[in-house]
Amino acid sequence: MALSGDQYVEWLDRELEPLRRETLASPFYDAWCSGKLSKEQLFQIMGQWYAYLKHIPSIMCAWIQRCHDPDLALKYIAYAHEEAPHPEYIVDFAAEIGRDPDEMRRIELIPEFTTPYFYYWLSRGHIVEIAAANNFGNERTNTRAGNRMYEAVKKYYPYPSLLRFYGEHNDEEDGHADLGAYVLRHYATTEELQRKATLAAKKSLQLKVIGTNGLYERFMRN
Repeated sequence: MALSGDQYVEWLDRELEPLRRETLASPFYDAWCSGKLSKEQLFQIMGQWYAYLKHIPSIMCAWIQRCHDPDLALKYIAYAHEEAPHPEYIVDFAAEIGRDPDEMRRIELIPEFTTPYFYYWLSRGHIVEIAAANNFGNERTNTRAGNRMYEAVKKYYPYPSLLRFYGEHNDEEDGHADLGAYVLRHYATTEELQRKATLAAKKSLQLKVIGTNGLYERFMRN
C-alpha cells in the first residue's frame, strides 16, 4: 500500500540518512575546508565540476519533458535557468588563476564521477525518479555542506568566480531540495512510483559517495 505524500517524504528522508552521512564523512569536505589546497588542486577539482555541470542544461531540458503537469514544468524551467550559468563561472576561474579557459573546457570526468550519466539515464523515467535522485537525494544532502564550503571559499579561496559559484549554490540549494520534496508529495502517489523513487534516490547517493571519494583520492590526498 502506498504511503501518503507526507508519510513517504518523511520515510524516505530517514531511509537515506545513512547514505547522507556516508557522503558527508568523505575526507573531501575536510580537505576543501582546510584552506591548504594549491591552485593546481583547485583547478583539477573545479575542472571536474565543470565536466559535470556542462551536461546539466541539456539534462534538465530532458527532465522538463517528463513533467506531465504544466505547473511543475515551469518550476523545472526556473530551476534550469538558475543552474545554466554555473559552468561558465568555472571557466572564469581558470582565467583568474592564469590558466587557459580552453584547458578547463577539455577536462573529462574521472571514472568514479558518474552522476551525469545516471541523470541522462533517468531522463527516460518518471519525474518522481528524477526528483528523488537529484533534488531530494543529491541537493538535499548538499544543503548540509554548502555553507561550510562557501565559508571556506570566502576565507581561503576568495576568487570572484568561486565566490559567485559557491555563493549561488549556497543560496539556491534549499529551494532545489524543497522542489524534490514537493514532487514526491504530490506525484509519487502509488506504491510502484514510491519504489522507483526510492531506488533512484539511493543510487544517486551511492554514486555521490564514490564520486566524492574519487575526487579526494585523485586530487586532494597528499
